[in-house]
Amino acid sequence: MDSFNPACNQKRKTEDSTMVISKRARFYAKYYQQNFSVPDSVIFYVAKNPKTAELYLKMVKTCKYFFVKNPIIIIPYLNADAGKWRSGCLPLNLTKYNCKYWITDEIDASGNEFIDKNIFSTIIPKFYQCDVKRLFLYSQIISYHDLSLIISSAEWIILNNVVVKHADGSDVPLEDIVAIAIKADEIVDTKPTISSKTMKELTKLPNFTKLDDLDLYNLSEIFDIDVFYDYMKKNTHTKFYIGFDPQISDAFKNRLETIVDEILETKEFDYKPPIIKFTGLDFQKYRKLRQIYFSH
Repeated sequence: MDSFNPACNQKRKTEDSTMVISKRARFYAKYYQQNFSVPDSVIFYVAKNPKTAELYLKMVKTCKYFFVKNPIIIIPYLNADAGKWRSGCLPLNLTKYNCKYWITDEIDASGNEFIDKNIFSTIIPKFYQCDVKRLFLYSQIISYHDLSLIISSAEWIILNNVVVKHADGSDVPLEDIVAIAIKADEIVDTKPTISSKTMKELTKLPNFTKLDDLDLYNLSEIFDIDVFYDYMKKNTHTKFYIGFDPQISDAFKNRLETIVDEILETKEFDYKPPIIKFTGLDFQKYRKLRQIYFSH
């Protein structure tokens, strides 16, 4: 076993610190006052208000002035496992540095039962902007405010064992999450918070009708299956997969099976047939339902 030497360890820390300071000093040593051909006020506005991450990168490569006035780190892919943030394989301490972060492509973040699941609370204030197209969250508790800042640009969204909370501690219903996912093409939610009015409220959302896929799991029988069925028979765009909690009543299972039988007996479809899954559904019926789902 290697021996621990406090003096050597302290020396190594000092050397590492000196190295960071040295790199920072070298960076700023070649930063000079610029004489631009347009008014300084215009340049300052451009520095503070980059329209895209690509434009910002071009600006800072052209002149350090833009980074000094508005220090932003561009991160295409931000991921977390058990609350430890990385960009790909590179560990990140997002709260350590005096800069903002611009996330451009994907967030893939997972918490677990051994850590504080609210892993976004400390890093959201460090975000300059979030333009991600893919948002995958697992085993998380996230505030509605924080989610609203990272979901609006996402086209593919997976919420796996995720609970979204209002400031007062109440759970945010599914329809309120879909309402802010304005660019979404596909949404998967394995633990949605629903009420008897959820399906009706969803149908009022303009972006709901534009979804390509909506997969919902572990639904309780409070979900209004009749409103869903009425909407489903008019739906020509969205592919639905709805799975129910094993604890639903026999009466509700019978209602679901009646709907499944009606779908299976249909010869020609003028709507998108869904997958409806629940404990007790005959496997052959389920397999045929899947075949119809994937062929339409």
